[in-house]
Amino acid sequence: MNLKSSQSGFTLVEIAIVLLIVTILLGYTVAMFPQQQRLKQYRALERDMDRVVEAVIGFAQVNGRLPCPGLPNSGGLEDYDAVNNDGCDQYGGFVPVNTLGLDGRLNADSLLLDPWGNPYRYYVTNVDFADPATGTNGLSDFTAPGEIRAIGLSDVDADGYGDVDGRYVICDMASTSDDQCTGGAAPVFGRFNGAAPPNDRYAGAPFVLVSMGQNWNEAAPAGDELVNSGGTLTTALATPIPNGPAGVPYVLKNVVGGETIFVRRPTGFADDFDDVVRWVSPNILFSRMVQAGQLP
Repeated sequence: MNLKSSQSGFTLVEIAIVLLIVTILLGYTVAMFPQQQRLKQYRALERDMDRVVEAVIGFAQVNGRLPCPGLPNSGGLEDYDAVNNDGCDQYGGFVPVNTLGLDGRLNADSLLLDPWGNPYRYYVTNVDFADPATGTNGLSDFTAPGEIRAIGLSDVDADGYGDVDGRYVICDMASTSDDQCTGGAAPVFGRFNGAAPPNDRYAGAPFVLVSMGQNWNEAAPAGDELVNSGGTLTTALATPIPNGPAGVPYVLKNVVGGETIFVRRPTGFADDFDDVVRWVSPNILFSRMVQAGQLP
């Protein structure tokens, strides 16, 4: 008896179809990789900011004041005015990682970096509100020991603004004013009563945390990212150190000089605005201070 064996295999058409499917899937995966990577970076960014915000509030619960920013020459410590014991030497700077006990990716200046290698900016309110009942006390309401408790949550002059309140106002686009949402900009958070000092009152954020995003800092769109990065203090630090892809020195907003507006709006549109701004409402901060016995 003869045994006949038959062999079967893929035809050229079948092989071509399989290769086409593999090519399409591979092309889709490659095309989606940048978006997946960016999403991963923004998730890491959110985790970082959550940790920093909790550490800042935790510091306030223990010490009765907000921590001061760190500087490139402060070794990861807050730049606190220990001589006068009345607040910060500079109210705009970077996250004081060693003061807050935070870990993470740091650069040579002990500055906490976002997923794109740029230091997070940290700003704390410096305003000393005049109390009509007692006069100006000369101390920063948020960063001098005991000031938050001393002033409390009252509204002495009944203007609708708490006498201890944050200075930072968040707009949805660049403003024509340094301290109000004007020129078409709408407030996302905060308001300002427009009175002249010492009777001016803010209702804004006590502190703000900023990541300048993947593109670091660009003039477009309409200066929105420049509003968040500032530039007035580019050379105010002892030695500006290049940190950007084009060798851009550290830049900061001059909050003491009145630059108290930040821009927050959705990212990822055609104009490529990608800054991330995080703040905490005074109500949240004060409620946490009450829980810790630092208020009322």
